Amino acid sequence: MGAIAYTLQIFFDFAGYSDMAIGLGRMFGFHFLENFKYPYISKSISEFWRRWHISLQTWFKDYIYIPLGGSRVNSKARLVFNIFVVWFLTGVWHGANWTFIVWGLMYFVLLIFEKFFHMDEKMGKFKNLYTMFFVMMGWVLFRSDSLSAALVYIRSMFGFGCKGFMDAYVIQYFKQYILYFIMGILCCFPIFKNINRIFKKNMVYNLLYVVCMCGILYLSIIFIFSNAYNPFIYFNF
Repeated sequence: MGAIAYTLQIFFDFAGYSDMAIGLGRMFGFHFLENFKYPYISKSISEFWRRWHISLQTWFKDYIYIPLGGSRVNSKARLVFNIFVVWFLTGVWHGANWTFIVWGLMYFVLLIFEKFFHMDEKMGKFKNLYTMFFVMMGWVLFRSDSLSAALVYIRSMFGFGCKGFMDAYVIQYFKQYILYFIMGILCCFPIFKNINRIFKKNMVYNLLYVVCMCGILYLSIIFIFSNAYNPFIYFNF
């Protein structure tokens, strides 16, 4: 439950931060590209990184990967080296902690397996589950204070070193936050975007849309004032 909650939190934090920047920039005449394109619907790790933090990956591609030779190299060893450098530096970019470096190298290994062994294609109908499993494991590493803490957490997720599948706290949190989980998961999919595209020319729909957006803004302001100071995760980077 903690891993799922952080998976949702970091997406809405990073994507929300970027959307606010895009909207505020447009008010001043600047047009920034979309930075997160529903990454959790990805069916491979490669697709995930084409949808997640697009501006960062574009920078690493343009200023690190391509100058190293990119994929236009004479040997597979050189290609592996180029990919390794990019993902090692991606980990280092996020922080001077072994958790970030291992997180980056985890994606290096997964991308190599997809590129040379087509691991994602072998998953068949379970491509999305395979992708999200490793993404969530990666977020455990990303969130943990140390590698040992990450290992303990992951062990507990699979039933090692803990008693039972759940306890009273899990049930309590589940009942308290079930609506947040449902809405968070739904908003990871382009459901509302597709509905908006279909009905955007309908006047009644547009009116309801404005009312709903104002209601969400009102609720968001209430939550901000009712909760303790909680800055964007992205401020750490």
